[in-house]
Amino acid sequence: MTEDSVDLSIAIVSYNTRALMLDCLRSVFESTHEARFEVIVVDNDSKDATVDAIRIGYPTVHLIVNQENRGFSQAVNQALAVSAGRYFLMLNSDTRVQPQALDRMVICLDHDQKVGAVGCKQWTGDNQLYQSCFPFPSIRDHLVHASLFQRCAPTWQKTWAARQAVDCTKTQDVDWINGACLMVRTDLMKACGGLDEGYFMYFEDVDLCRAIQRRGYHVRHMADADIVHLIGRSGERNRTQLNLVWEFSRIRYIEKHFPPFKRWVMKVWIAVGAIVRLISGIGCQASNRNVCSLDMSVSVVRRLWRGRQSISPELVWTGPNRR
Repeated sequence: MTEDSVDLSIAIVSYNTRALMLDCLRSVFESTHEARFEVIVVDNDSKDATVDAIRIGYPTVHLIVNQENRGFSQAVNQALAVSAGRYFLMLNSDTRVQPQALDRMVICLDHDQKVGAVGCKQWTGDNQLYQSCFPFPSIRDHLVHASLFQRCAPTWQKTWAARQAVDCTKTQDVDWINGACLMVRTDLMKACGGLDEGYFMYFEDVDLCRAIQRRGYHVRHMADADIVHLIGRSGERNRTQLNLVWEFSRIRYIEKHFPPFKRWVMKVWIAVGAIVRLISGIGCQASNRNVCSLDMSVSVVRRLWRGRQSISPELVWTGPNRR
């Protein structure tokens, strides 16, 4: 390793989260002392002076300024293309890195060549442990977490959900870790083709972890490294649009990874749910929220019927802090 080599490239996607972004950058520079790192911020056409604030406060940060909202996956791939580190970290701007967290994650990858990606414990703003690692999605998972069962059998739903939950207090290999803080070997991530840009956001992290494991590597959750994750702080005002993006990404994941029969079962299940919401909403009093919900149901049914289609970034993009 040369004196000027970089251990870690940290990619942060930005969209109108200036205060969050500055706090995140401050935590990165204050908490990381052993690993030699670079920070790459990809800004998706922010209108809140994020870019100017970074240039003034953190002149060493590599800024990529887009003139449009390209979504999370495309923005991360832009950072990947110019990264110089041996390892590549996806980090949400609504996170606060705790002391030595990134140093310990780098050490994990240095010491075990079988580990292709590593994540850490995540705490919410009110000090609750956040579930950040999971088994790969299955029909059972989708049914257990469906709103129908949450309404009709909440006790049963909670019991089954608890049985499936991964214990985030233990260091262990897991199926996938959310992309709010996920460190990957750079050459491995490039070999996987980066993030699948067919996901505007959501499910791209699951998809990447699948690709990593198909190449014979493990995905490891570390219990002795921590971040604070201010969950979805930038997307609270656009929940209906985010739900639509999530549904589109879920359908894409199912089409890409589920075998034909399970794919058919899941698409029928999603279609029925959308139709039920559509019928229920028709009789409700007109409001902006109900109209948006109806539009979402129609869009989901159309997506299932017509196949793959794109989502307008201007309609749905509310920033990368979506997990």
